[in-house]
Amino acid sequence: MAVVPDSLGAQVTRFAIRSLVAVASGVMAAGFLGWRAGALVAVLVALSYLLSATLAPHLRAPWGRGRLLRALHRNGYHVVPCDQSRHVAIGAGGVYLLETRTWRHVVSRDGDTIMLGTLPVRRAAERISAHAARLERSLHLAENWPGVKVTPVITAAGRMPEPVLHVGRTIITRPRQVVEYLLAQPTILDPQDVTGIAQRFTACPVP
Repeated sequence: MAVVPDSLGAQVTRFAIRSLVAVASGVMAAGFLGWRAGALVAVLVALSYLLSATLAPHLRAPWGRGRLLRALHRNGYHVVPCDQSRHVAIGAGGVYLLETRTWRHVVSRDGDTIMLGTLPVRRAAERISAHAARLERSLHLAENWPGVKVTPVITAAGRMPEPVLHVGRTIITRPRQVVEYLLAQPTILDPQDVTGIAQRFTACPVP
């Protein structure tokens, strides 16, 4: 999961597109407000691109899918994509099925029910738990690694009543806490086991 730098062609293309956007913005402004306003708009657009390129590398990235997966990879987890919204993380602390589409809703309790926004989280938890069970069977974990199960994880970006919530076998937490939670788990797989499970698939073998 190494980050590959942009090629020279990609950099030139990006510069050309941004230059065209700045010029086009200036021409449109000039048509409505005069050439001075057009020149000012073009300069401001170009300056915004320059500031973005200069400051972005120094800003702390939000905890989204990419940063979550990179953090797990740096800490020794093999990360295998299932589809656009799910990944499997395999490491010393076990096997986890991550719902990496982060929910932008407040997680709350309504009595004994955990709510995701205005909807009970139980349905989403049941779907990802069923997927995790199919993974266990397809990977033959019970036969080859007794006691190892696939733990489903749902990430949420909204307010939560507790750092980590449990709905059945499913864990609900923020992207940052996913890494902290996994690294805090006791070691149940040695490096050979981790590699062996990871090598069983290059993508999830079940839908």
